[in-house]
Amino acid sequence: MVDDEEAADDSLAATAYRHIRRAIILDRYSDGAVITEGRLADELQMSRIPVRAAILQLGVDGFLATAPRRSARIVGWDRRSIDELFDVRLSLETLAARLAAQAAGHGASAEGLGRALASAHHAVDSGDRLAIAEAHAAFHTRIVDMADSALLTSLTRVVSGRLVWLFYLTGAGRDAHEQSHEHDELLAAIADGNARLAESLAFSHIEKGRAPSLRLILADRGE
Repeated sequence: MVDDEEAADDSLAATAYRHIRRAIILDRYSDGAVITEGRLADELQMSRIPVRAAILQLGVDGFLATAPRRSARIVGWDRRSIDELFDVRLSLETLAARLAAQAAGHGASAEGLGRALASAHHAVDSGDRLAIAEAHAAFHTRIVDMADSALLTSLTRVVSGRLVWLFYLTGAGRDAHEQSHEHDELLAAIADGNARLAESLAFSHIEKGRAPSLRLILADRGE
């Protein structure tokens, strides 16, 4: 009985996590807004226990900063946070691309990465900004998975969460088809086992997004 109750709480926490995360990404809460367990529990019509677990996980994933008295603050975007995200991505994701290519060179299959890219292409064709953001972030995450490094996977978790948010916020002002084409080139380099080219393409692809991201997000926030 206890196990069943714990499983139910875990399921509700996952539901709460997805709901709150989606609401944050879709900008239903303003930057810096304070939200409470009680308010979220009322909105989701569930107890505070799964909501509390969701808030804690969203804090780990970089969406919320927890505060006393069972509240949390939306961690928004400013010039420093955007630059920090790109700086960290340049370090972690270029390493992931190189390791993934090396793995392919030693016989690892890139089929999973190909499927992730096909899903991203489908999302681009749909025109759904959130679906595009999720799919493009999933492609980058799949590269990390292919790199087969437990530590690298752990380090990139927070980056991956906020990456979806960033992609969504900048989606209207960037060419999703161009981004997908760059992913095609990166996939080809990884599948060919060309570690140096994969690393270089990953660096170029990431850095290319910094200036437009700064412009689009800061302009939207009046900076």
